[in-house]
Amino acid sequence: MKSLNKKYHRAKVTFWDTVTTEWNAIKQDKAVLSTFISVAFLILIVYTYIYSKEVVHEVPVAIVNQDASKTSRDYIAMLNSSEGIVTKNQYTDLQEAQQDFYSKQVMGIVLIPKDFGKNIRKGRQTTITTYADASNMIFYKRIIQDVSVTTGYFNAGIVIKKEMAKGNSAIKAQKNYSPIQPISTSLFNTSSGYATYIIPILTALIVQLVLLMGIGIINGTRKEDNSFHESFPRLRHRGGTIITLLGKAFVYVILFAIILPIQIGIIYTIFSIPVRSPLWIIYLFALPYFLSVIFFGLSISSLFKRREDSIIFLVLTSIPSLMLSGLSFPMEGFPKFYQYLAQTIPSTPGINGFVKLTQMEATFQEVTTEYIHLWILTASYFLLAIITLKSNSLKEQNIK
Repeated sequence: MKSLNKKYHRAKVTFWDTVTTEWNAIKQDKAVLSTFISVAFLILIVYTYIYSKEVVHEVPVAIVNQDASKTSRDYIAMLNSSEGIVTKNQYTDLQEAQQDFYSKQVMGIVLIPKDFGKNIRKGRQTTITTYADASNMIFYKRIIQDVSVTTGYFNAGIVIKKEMAKGNSAIKAQKNYSPIQPISTSLFNTSSGYATYIIPILTALIVQLVLLMGIGIINGTRKEDNSFHESFPRLRHRGGTIITLLGKAFVYVILFAIILPIQIGIIYTIFSIPVRSPLWIIYLFALPYFLSVIFFGLSISSLFKRREDSIIFLVLTSIPSLMLSGLSFPMEGFPKFYQYLAQTIPSTPGINGFVKLTQMEATFQEVTTEYIHLWILTASYFLLAIITLKSNSLKEQNIK
């Protein structure tokens, strides 16, 4: 019994000494403090503000009207009444419109051909040609969508008028034109807003980026100074590595237990980003995400010989982490190697689960797959962190 009490007391002292040492290292390192503050808050605020309008409106589109008939003017008026684009009609030919297109004064061109109205009156098929800047998918989607919807309504109007000219009532003419009435309902992101889509993804990615950068900088500094054993003297003792790891993890979990509700509760509220699950469920899901990222960071920190190396490495891996999450591009489209690689990165299940909880109003049972995945990663990286931390301590001992 005395032996157990002694071990417990020793483990308790080691744990709290580790917590104190790690917390002091964070407070005293300006680079780490700026990482936590600037990346965790300022970058999220900036990106959320940039995309706060959610949907683009009044995208300038050049109209080249080679017909100049009443029918073509009616079509332009209908197009201009759409919510997404605003038409510019002062162009006499396609070459003139192209000049403004290449100088980015307009983001698209709509060409109405000669005899547009005449062909419609005679029942001949005619065309509307649309040029849109596909290098910017947001503008491209807006222009193509509004032109397609306007053309669809315009076509419907022509057909219905012809049916009414045959003596049919307006209601019957509408039914003859469209025997199937489609009903579409937007789920979750009802406004189709870009901020509602990207900000939850960015929040989860920021958690990983900040943790990895902070851990990398601190451990890189200790590696430069050969101060692992000095900072954590019980690393080489039996069981000391595990207690040390738990102490370090405790500090970062507490930090982000404070940061996360500020991100979700304040920043999301200011910019009207919806959160559709209770905070306690998000916390519960976030725990293995925090731990897996922390132990992942402690594992790879042995690769950094200098503190600056961690920043370069993690900045270079942040975009691949986003790509491999499967939300910016379907996971099925990646080669098998990258699909397997994505499963080893905590942000892959972390982002998916976080988006389900905050945007899809998922229950905890509906993120069980991601939750279990994160705990598996936590256990795997915990074992790897034990090996790397112990290895660093032994190498330092050999150097000295």
